[in-house]
Amino acid sequence: MNNLKQEAAKAALQLLKPDQLIGLGVGSTIAYFIELIAGSISFKSSLKFTSPSFETRILLQENDLTCMDNSTLAMLDYYFDSCDQVDMHLNAFKSGGGVHTGEKIMANMAQQFILLVDGSKMVDKLTTKHPLCVEIIPEAWLSVLKELKSSYSTAIADVVLRKSEQKSGPLLSERGNFLADIYFYTLPDIFDLNKQIKLITGVVEHSLFYRLCSQCLLATEDGITHLSANHLGESNPDKNVTQ
Repeated sequence: MNNLKQEAAKAALQLLKPDQLIGLGVGSTIAYFIELIAGSISFKSSLKFTSPSFETRILLQENDLTCMDNSTLAMLDYYFDSCDQVDMHLNAFKSGGGVHTGEKIMANMAQQFILLVDGSKMVDKLTTKHPLCVEIIPEAWLSVLKELKSSYSTAIADVVLRKSEQKSGPLLSERGNFLADIYFYTLPDIFDLNKQIKLITGVVEHSLFYRLCSQCLLATEDGITHLSANHLGESNPDKNVTQ
Protein backbone atom coordinates (compact mmCIF):
# COMPACT_ATOMS: atom_id res chain seq x y z
CA MET A 1 0.00 0.00 0.00
CA ASN A 2 1.29 3.47 -0.87
CA ASN A 3 1.97 6.02 1.83
CA LEU A 4 -1.01 8.20 0.92
CA LYS A 5 0.07 11.13 3.06
CA GLN A 6 3.34 11.21 1.19
CA GLU A 7 1.51 10.94 -2.15
CA ALA A 8 -0.60 13.99 -1.25
CA ALA A 9 2.56 15.89 -0.35
CA LYS A 10 4.18 14.89 -3.67
CA ALA A 11 1.17 16.22 -5.58
CA ALA A 12 1.49 19.56 -3.82
CA LEU A 13 5.05 19.96 -5.12
CA GLN A 14 3.63 20.57 -8.60
CA LEU A 15 2.04 23.83 -7.41
CA LEU A 16 5.28 25.42 -6.27
CA LYS A 17 7.04 28.08 -8.35
CA PRO A 18 10.15 30.16 -7.67
CA ASP A 19 9.94 33.13 -5.28
CA GLN A 20 6.69 32.09 -3.63
CA LEU A 21 5.82 32.75 -0.01
CA ILE A 22 4.37 29.58 1.50
CA GLY A 23 2.53 28.97 4.76
CA LEU A 24 2.60 25.49 6.29
CA GLY A 25 0.51 23.91 9.03
CA VAL A 26 1.56 21.01 11.22
CA GLY A 27 1.45 17.22 11.17
CA SER A 28 3.02 14.23 9.47
CA THR A 29 1.80 15.17 5.97
CA ILE A 30 3.37 18.62 6.27
CA ALA A 31 6.56 17.01 7.57
CA TYR A 32 6.67 14.84 4.41
CA PHE A 33 6.06 17.95 2.31
CA ILE A 34 9.00 19.79 3.90
CA GLU A 35 11.32 16.83 3.39
CA LEU A 36 10.28 16.56 -0.27
CA ILE A 37 10.82 20.27 -0.86
CA ALA A 38 14.26 20.14 0.73
CA GLY A 39 15.24 17.05 -1.26
CA SER A 40 13.75 17.60 -4.71
CA ILE A 41 12.95 21.26 -5.48
CA SER A 42 15.78 22.91 -7.43
CA PHE A 43 14.59 26.46 -6.66
CA LYS A 44 14.03 25.86 -2.92
CA SER A 45 16.46 28.66 -2.00
CA SER A 46 14.10 31.19 -3.62
CA LEU A 47 11.12 30.05 -1.53
CA LYS A 48 10.21 31.59 1.79
CA PHE A 49 8.13 29.75 4.40
CA THR A 50 6.24 30.52 7.57
CA SER A 51 4.13 28.53 10.02
CA PRO A 52 1.96 29.04 13.13
CA SER A 53 3.53 25.88 14.58
CA PHE A 54 6.79 25.90 16.55
CA GLU A 55 7.30 22.26 15.53
CA THR A 56 7.04 23.09 11.82
CA ARG A 57 9.30 26.15 12.12
CA ILE A 58 12.01 23.96 13.68
CA LEU A 59 11.60 21.39 10.90
CA LEU A 60 11.98 24.10 8.25
CA GLN A 61 15.17 25.32 9.88
CA GLU A 62 16.56 21.78 10.18
CA ASN A 63 16.04 21.37 6.43
CA ASP A 64 17.81 24.67 5.63
CA LEU A 65 14.64 26.30 4.31
CA THR A 66 14.04 30.02 4.84
CA CYS A 67 11.55 30.53 7.67
CA MET A 68 9.94 33.95 8.08
CA ASP A 69 8.36 35.55 11.14
CA ASN A 70 4.65 35.37 10.30
CA SER A 71 3.91 38.57 12.25
CA THR A 72 5.77 40.52 9.55
CA LEU A 73 3.65 39.17 6.69
CA ALA A 74 0.29 40.22 5.26
CA MET A 75 -0.08 37.83 2.29
CA LEU A 76 0.86 34.28 1.29
CA ASP A 77 0.77 32.63 -2.12
CA TYR A 78 -0.33 29.29 -0.62
CA TYR A 79 -1.15 27.89 2.76
CA PHE A 80 -0.84 24.10 2.91
CA ASP A 81 -2.15 22.00 5.77
CA SER A 82 -3.73 18.66 6.63
CA CYS A 83 -6.74 18.00 8.85
CA ASP A 84 -8.55 15.46 11.01
CA GLN A 85 -11.65 15.33 8.81
CA VAL A 86 -12.93 17.16 5.73
CA ASP A 87 -16.34 17.11 4.06
CA MET A 88 -17.41 17.28 0.43
CA HIS A 89 -17.63 21.11 0.65
CA LEU A 90 -14.08 21.25 2.09
CA ASN A 91 -15.18 22.29 5.54
CA ALA A 92 -12.74 20.71 7.97
CA PHE A 93 -11.99 19.84 11.57
CA LYS A 94 -8.40 20.59 12.62
CA SER A 95 -8.58 19.74 16.28
CA GLY A 96 -5.48 17.73 17.11
CA GLY A 97 -2.66 20.27 16.96
CA GLY A 98 -4.32 23.01 18.98
CA VAL A 99 -2.78 25.76 16.82
CA HIS A 100 -5.95 26.50 14.86
CA THR A 101 -5.96 30.23 15.67
CA GLY A 102 -2.65 30.73 13.88
CA GLU A 103 -3.69 28.32 11.15
CA LYS A 104 -6.85 30.32 10.45
CA ILE A 105 -4.84 33.55 10.31
CA MET A 106 -2.64 32.00 7.63
CA ALA A 107 -5.58 30.50 5.77
CA ASN A 108 -7.07 33.99 5.49
CA MET A 109 -3.73 35.50 4.43
CA ALA A 110 -3.26 33.01 1.59
CA GLN A 111 -4.42 33.45 -1.97
CA GLN A 112 -5.23 29.73 -1.78
CA PHE A 113 -5.61 27.46 1.24
CA ILE A 114 -4.97 23.86 0.16
CA LEU A 115 -5.59 20.75 2.23
CA LEU A 116 -3.42 17.66 1.73
CA VAL A 117 -5.31 14.57 2.88
CA ASP A 118 -5.61 10.82 2.41
CA GLY A 119 -8.91 9.12 1.70
CA SER A 120 -9.57 8.22 5.33
CA LYS A 121 -10.12 11.91 6.15
CA MET A 122 -12.86 12.53 3.56
CA VAL A 123 -16.54 12.29 4.59
CA ASP A 124 -19.79 13.40 3.01
CA LYS A 125 -20.63 15.40 6.13
CA LEU A 126 -18.57 16.26 9.21
CA THR A 127 -19.23 13.94 12.15
CA THR A 128 -18.69 13.78 15.91
CA LYS A 129 -15.62 11.56 15.54
CA HIS A 130 -13.37 14.49 16.42
CA PRO A 131 -14.02 17.14 19.06
CA LEU A 132 -14.26 20.84 18.39
CA CYS A 133 -11.20 22.40 20.02
CA VAL A 134 -11.75 25.90 21.41
CA GLU A 135 -9.01 28.31 22.45
CA ILE A 136 -10.16 30.26 25.51
CA ILE A 137 -8.68 33.17 27.46
CA PRO A 138 -7.88 31.63 30.89
CA GLU A 139 -9.87 34.05 33.05
CA ALA A 140 -12.96 33.41 30.93
CA TRP A 141 -12.80 29.59 31.18
CA LEU A 142 -15.66 29.08 33.64
CA SER A 143 -17.97 31.63 32.00
CA VAL A 144 -17.30 30.13 28.55
CA LEU A 145 -17.95 26.63 29.89
CA LYS A 146 -21.26 27.79 31.37
CA GLU A 147 -22.27 29.45 28.09
CA LEU A 148 -21.35 26.40 26.02
CA LYS A 149 -23.37 24.03 28.19
CA SER A 150 -26.32 26.40 28.20
CA SER A 151 -26.33 27.01 24.43
CA TYR A 152 -25.79 23.35 23.45
CA SER A 153 -27.35 21.52 26.39
CA THR A 154 -28.77 18.67 24.31
CA ALA A 155 -25.89 18.36 21.84
CA ILE A 156 -22.79 18.41 24.07
CA ALA A 157 -21.60 15.16 25.60
CA ASP A 158 -18.60 16.65 27.41
CA VAL A 159 -16.18 19.58 27.51
CA VAL A 160 -12.64 18.57 28.46
CA LEU A 161 -9.87 21.02 29.32
CA ARG A 162 -6.60 19.79 27.81
CA LYS A 163 -4.00 18.97 30.49
CA SER A 164 -0.25 19.11 30.17
CA GLU A 165 1.53 15.74 30.16
CA GLN A 166 4.79 17.29 31.36
CA LYS A 167 3.54 19.24 34.38
CA SER A 168 0.43 19.71 36.46
CA GLY A 169 -2.19 22.09 35.16
CA PRO A 170 -3.79 22.95 31.82
CA LEU A 171 -2.03 22.66 28.48
CA LEU A 172 -1.55 26.19 27.12
CA SER A 173 -1.71 27.25 23.50
CA GLU A 174 1.22 29.07 21.90
CA ARG A 175 -0.59 32.28 22.91
CA GLY A 176 -0.86 31.24 26.55
CA ASN A 177 -4.55 30.35 26.43
CA PHE A 178 -6.52 27.27 27.49
CA LEU A 179 -7.54 24.61 24.97
CA ALA A 180 -10.85 22.80 25.54
CA ASP A 181 -12.27 19.91 23.50
CA ILE A 182 -16.04 19.85 22.98
CA TYR A 183 -17.44 16.36 22.37
CA PHE A 184 -20.90 16.25 20.81
CA TYR A 185 -23.64 13.63 20.88
CA THR A 186 -24.88 15.14 17.63
CA LEU A 187 -23.08 17.80 15.62
CA PRO A 188 -25.02 21.06 15.39
CA ASP A 189 -25.46 22.78 12.04
CA ILE A 190 -21.92 23.83 11.18
CA PHE A 191 -22.87 27.29 9.88
CA ASP A 192 -24.51 28.12 13.21
CA LEU A 193 -21.76 26.39 15.20
CA ASN A 194 -19.05 28.36 13.43
CA LYS A 195 -20.81 31.64 14.13
CA GLN A 196 -22.15 31.10 17.64
CA ILE A 197 -18.97 29.74 19.26
CA LYS A 198 -17.04 32.80 18.08
CA LEU A 199 -19.63 35.11 19.67
CA ILE A 200 -18.96 33.82 23.19
CA THR A 201 -16.89 36.37 25.10
CA GLY A 202 -13.53 34.86 25.99
CA VAL A 203 -13.34 32.51 22.99
CA VAL A 204 -10.33 33.27 20.79
CA GLU A 205 -11.00 30.73 18.02
CA HIS A 206 -12.22 27.20 17.36
CA SER A 207 -11.04 24.34 15.17
CA LEU A 208 -13.91 24.19 12.65
CA PHE A 209 -12.57 25.52 9.36
CA TYR A 210 -15.77 26.64 7.71
CA ARG A 211 -15.56 27.84 4.09
CA LEU A 212 -11.87 28.60 4.33
CA CYS A 213 -10.32 25.91 2.12
CA SER A 214 -10.15 26.57 -1.62
CA GLN A 215 -8.68 23.25 -2.80
CA CYS A 216 -8.00 19.74 -1.52
CA LEU A 217 -5.48 17.23 -2.85
CA LEU A 218 -7.04 13.88 -1.95
CA ALA A 219 -4.77 10.84 -2.11
CA THR A 220 -6.31 7.37 -2.45
CA GLU A 221 -5.08 4.05 -3.83
CA ASP A 222 -6.57 5.17 -7.17
CA GLY A 223 -4.36 8.28 -7.31
CA ILE A 224 -4.71 12.00 -6.59
CA THR A 225 -8.02 13.82 -6.93
CA HIS A 226 -8.05 17.63 -7.07
CA LEU A 227 -11.15 18.99 -5.36
CA SER A 228 -12.31 22.60 -5.42
CA ALA A 229 -14.51 24.17 -2.78
CA ASN A 230 -18.22 23.97 -3.54
CA HIS A 231 -20.47 25.32 -0.81
CA LEU A 232 -23.79 24.81 -2.61
CA GLY A 233 -26.29 22.94 -0.49
CA GLU A 234 -25.00 24.24 2.84
CA SER A 235 -26.79 26.47 5.29
CA ASN A 236 -26.76 30.26 4.90
CA PRO A 237 -27.93 30.37 1.27
CA ASP A 238 -27.12 34.07 0.91
CA LYS A 239 -23.44 33.09 0.77
CA ASN A 240 -23.67 30.16 -1.64
CA VAL A 241 -20.57 30.34 -3.82
CA THR A 242 -18.40 28.09 -5.90
CA GLN A 243 -14.71 28.85 -5.65
